[in-house]
Amino acid sequence: MLTFEKKINRVAFVEKSTVYRESSLQKMFSMVFKKKDLSFLDYGLLNWEMLSDEQKMVYEFLRHISGVITYKELGERFGFHQRKIAYLVKINPFVYVVPCHRVIAKNSIGGYQFSIELKKELLDFEKNI
Repeated sequence: MLTFEKKINRVAFVEKSTVYRESSLQKMFSMVFKKKDLSFLDYGLLNWEMLSDEQKMVYEFLRHISGVITYKELGERFGFHQRKIAYLVKINPFVYVVPCHRVIAKNSIGGYQFSIELKKELLDFEKNI
């Protein structure tokens, strides 16, 4: 008998609700937020095959950063224009697992696919741990 392992195509923040707060996913992210540690996560469960080579390179790098980096610095690292980096983090399907919220503009916090307020919250939370 053949068995197929289902891959995760997207990780996203959702509206808070009683059901979500009590879910195992919420408990997992609570542990991540408290410890800033994703070492327990099996990245093999994420569907990396659906990503472009550019996404794979940038997201793999972002998985390992612990502070912030600017769009320009990240672009220079890979030979991309900073707008290309902004696009790649905007379409990141694995939010927080690939911490695109840690990519900021030179003189501002930059954008975020969910909201700038959530980006500020995440960065403040991580800074205060």
